[in-house]
Amino acid sequence: MEYTLPATYNIPAPPYFLVLIAALLGLACGKAFEVSLKQKAEEWVKRKTNKPLSDVAELRLLIPAAGVCLCSWVFLGSALTIFAVSWAQGFSTAFCVVTFSAVLLWSQMIQVMKAIEEGGSEALEITSIF
Repeated sequence: MEYTLPATYNIPAPPYFLVLIAALLGLACGKAFEVSLKQKAEEWVKRKTNKPLSDVAELRLLIPAAGVCLCSWVFLGSALTIFAVSWAQGFSTAFCVVTFSAVLLWSQMIQVMKAIEEGGSEALEITSIF
């Protein structure tokens, strides 16, 4: 006679599909952010706009950046649930990590833009830091 344990826990299938879709959409949003940032820099260099380069609060930059953050959150949260972490725990951890990283990266981008405004692209050379 064979003894089997009753099915007490219903473990859902890991969200491999969400990981794949979030990664692909994140790459697309990242490319849109890159193109938007290059256009902003080109407009500033050619003096087509009188707005400062460090003024990055524009929809053409905010929307792709928000897309990257959202896709990163879904990717990281889904990846954590693959490794036997609950959905709530995985997505809340991912939210904290992505929010903290996004704030740090956005502030760093503003600092780099200010450095470019003040000293041109030479201000970003590694030798000028030391």
